[in-house]
Amino acid sequence: MPGVDSFSLPREWVPDEAWDLVEAVRGWADREVIPVRQQIDEDWEAHELVKPLLKSLCCDLGYQQACWPEQYGGLGIDGVTSCLLLEEMSRADSGLATAASCSIWAMSAVFPPEDNPHIMEHFTPKFLDKERWYVGCVALTEPHSGSDIENVDGTHGRFIRTRATLDGDEWVVNGHKLWPTNSGGVGDVFCTLCTTDPNAGDDGVAIIYVPADTPGVTQSKPYRKAGMNGDANGDIWFENARVPVEFRAHGPGKDAARARAMVTSGNVGTAAQSIGVMKNLYELVKDWCDTRIVAGKPLKEHSITAATLADIVTSIEVSRAETYLKARMLDRPDVYGRRDTPEMLARTRVTKLFVSDQLTKVVNQVMDLMGSYGYARESDVEKHWRDSKIMSLWMGGRALPQLDIARWFFEATEY
Repeated sequence: MPGVDSFSLPREWVPDEAWDLVEAVRGWADREVIPVRQQIDEDWEAHELVKPLLKSLCCDLGYQQACWPEQYGGLGIDGVTSCLLLEEMSRADSGLATAASCSIWAMSAVFPPEDNPHIMEHFTPKFLDKERWYVGCVALTEPHSGSDIENVDGTHGRFIRTRATLDGDEWVVNGHKLWPTNSGGVGDVFCTLCTTDPNAGDDGVAIIYVPADTPGVTQSKPYRKAGMNGDANGDIWFENARVPVEFRAHGPGKDAARARAMVTSGNVGTAAQSIGVMKNLYELVKDWCDTRIVAGKPLKEHSITAATLADIVTSIEVSRAETYLKARMLDRPDVYGRRDTPEMLARTRVTKLFVSDQLTKVVNQVMDLMGSYGYARESDVEKHWRDSKIMSLWMGGRALPQLDIARWFFEATEY
C-alpha cells in the first residue's frame, strides 16, 4: 500500500548503516513528538516539553554524535543521511528539527576538510556529552540590516556591525544579534559572524566562537512567533566579550568562504525539512480523502480532488529528487567541487527556493481540500501552515536566493 515511504529516493546513495538511525528517529517522532506537537506551540518560552525532547534526540538517540566528525569521536554521517534524518524530524515538528540541526550547523565552520583542531578539541567533549544537550547557535542576523549578513557575495561584510578587535591573545567582541536559532537563552556557544574591519572585504569577515557564559554576553528571553516554537529566537548582546585568539574559525578570507559553505549546507537542509513537512501533509490529506464522503463517495474519487492530489505528489517527488541530487553533490567534492564556492551556493539556492515554494503550495492545497478542518488546530495542518511560512523566510527568504542564482548563472555583478 502506498504510504509516506513511497516517494522516490536514490537508495544506492544511502549507507546501509544509516537506516537504523533513520528508523530510531522516526520512532522518536511518532512516540514522543507527534502526540504533543500542539502543546509545543504553547511551550514557546519555558521549553519544558522541548528541552527533554531535544535531549532525547540529540543525546539519548545520538543525533549530535552522529553528525560529529568521525576523527573526533562521532559517526560523521554524510549529507544524504543527514537529509533523511531531517525529513523524519520535520515530519513531526520542523521547529525541533531546526533546533537540533542548527546546533550542529553552528560547528560546521570548523568541520573537515578545514577544521580547527583547537576549537574541535575544546568543544568535542561538550557536544558529545550524553548527559546534557550542549547547544550551538549560529549568530548571523543583526537588527539593522536583516539578510545583508547572509549576503556574503553581495555585501562582503561591509554592513556587519558586530566587531571583533584583537587585543593580545584575545578577541574582544561587541555587537547585537537578533533571531538566531537556539538564542533566547538556549544556546551554549555562539558561532558569531562578525567583522574585524568592515572596509576590508572578505578579509574582514570573521567567524568567532563565543561561549554563552563568557563575561559580557547576555541573551533575551525568546520571542513569541506564529510558529516554529520548538526553535527559540531572541537577542544576543556582546559587550567586550573576550575569547582566546584560537576561537576564530580560520582567518582572513577563509572565514568568508566558510560562511558561504554554511549557507550552502543550510539550503539543502531547509529543503530536506520542507520535504519532511510535505510528507506528513501527504499522510494527513490521504487519510482525509480516504474517509471524507462527499456526494456518496470518498473525496479522492472526485476528479477535481484527484487532480490536486496528483499535484501534491508531483511536488514531493520532484522536490525530493532535487534535494538528494544536491546533497549527493555536496558529499562528493572530488567530483563536483567544494561547497564554499559561489557556484555551489547558487546551485543549492535553487534547491532552497524551489522546494520551499513547493511546500508553500502543498500546504495551501491540503488546507483547501480540508476546509475548516484544515485550519482547525486539531488537524495539525494549521501548525504546518504556520511553521512552513517561517521556513521559507530564513536565510534571505526568496529574494536573496534569486540574487545568488543570478550572480553565478548570469554573471550579474551589480548587487
